[in-house]
Amino acid sequence: MSKYKMRITNWGNYPAVHAEICFPETVNALRTEVLRQERLIARGNGKCYGDAALGTCMLSTLKLNKLLDFDRVNGIVHCESGILLAELLEHIVPAGWFFHVTPGIKNITVGGAIASDVHGKNHPEKGCFSNWLLSFELMRADGEILCCSKTENASLFWQTCGGMGWTGIILSAKFQLMPVSGMYMQQRTVRAENLDAVFEAFQTVENWPYAAAWIDCLAKEQRSGRGVVYFARHLETERNPTVPLAYPFAKVRNIPFFAPSGLLNRFTIRAHNYLLFNKAATGEQQIDVDRYFYPLDRMRNWNRLYGRRGFIQYQFCLPEENSLHGIRELLKIIRHSPDLPFLSVLKRHGDPAPEAVHSFPIRGYSLALDFPRTATVFSLVEKLDALVWGLGGKIYLTKDACSSAKMGRIDPTGFGEAKFHSLLKERLLKN
Repeated sequence: MSKYKMRITNWGNYPAVHAEICFPETVNALRTEVLRQERLIARGNGKCYGDAALGTCMLSTLKLNKLLDFDRVNGIVHCESGILLAELLEHIVPAGWFFHVTPGIKNITVGGAIASDVHGKNHPEKGCFSNWLLSFELMRADGEILCCSKTENASLFWQTCGGMGWTGIILSAKFQLMPVSGMYMQQRTVRAENLDAVFEAFQTVENWPYAAAWIDCLAKEQRSGRGVVYFARHLETERNPTVPLAYPFAKVRNIPFFAPSGLLNRFTIRAHNYLLFNKAATGEQQIDVDRYFYPLDRMRNWNRLYGRRGFIQYQFCLPEENSLHGIRELLKIIRHSPDLPFLSVLKRHGDPAPEAVHSFPIRGYSLALDFPRTATVFSLVEKLDALVWGLGGKIYLTKDACSSAKMGRIDPTGFGEAKFHSLLKERLLKN
């Protein structure tokens, strides 16, 4: 088993830890490490943004990445937890299958998808990853392996989904796939002149299961909250089942070095927003699934655009009845702040599964905002926390680096396994 002491960060490049990370290649090696360490946390591909999956000792699952079984008739995958969604696509797409729920990047592990209970652009229709999860194997602090499903060890199943790795080490998982006949989407683009028009589009454009919007957080007055809403659905085509589908893996460009810290400022962000809004044309077009679902994966190391200081993502969800008012007020706070987001994504959510007590989405709207990390961004987060909390909202712990402990609405003391401990858990316990 490989072990290294090194500086490690997640995708936001903040915070950083100097710690030990282990790369077991077998379950027995993993068990030995679990029994040896007083505290540790499982770590996948490090694509979460804040201090989740960081700790004094991290146990990487990346070498536990085997596809154990694939039922091509019924679309059921059984795989080890360290396999990436991108790696699974190479196996499932040729047989005519895709994920029911996928986040905006494909280079995450299955174990990470479960620990975060990831959601996508179709939450009102398909819910979170846990909706399609059949079972998983979980190693506990004493090395025992439990099979967890919605009928076996059910309470541990639901505590693990969205439980940030605090219940144990996910070893393998089985989940249901969705049949598809092709790799193209019909996309409908709606350009909205202000925030009210953005919300109207979400509420009135029907029969499009996928929807997400970009919001211009700098626009003022009558244009405040203007944006572009992207709706989509899978294109149904005639398919010869004897001919494998080909996944349209795109050419990946690379950001070879960290940009100067001041590159993303009020002027460059305003110019970026102007171009995004004005190049969007209302109408329909066909695009491939990679371009619709995973646009950020087409740029390797895009986090370097924020400079060595990194960035803070603030992703929150508000109840439906407070979403329009709350986001309008939040945009006012941002416009009066020296800290401005470079990326912003608005999504609509439906009712969560009642058992999914740790899942992030609630019925309403979520907004994800990427801020370059500065000395003043932490005070901005405090203001945003106060607004979101007062409106009954919550934040996404997978993206969190500095919010108030209560904002995720998860009590870390409710997890019985003290051994599985991350910086995130420590921060929440201290606060």
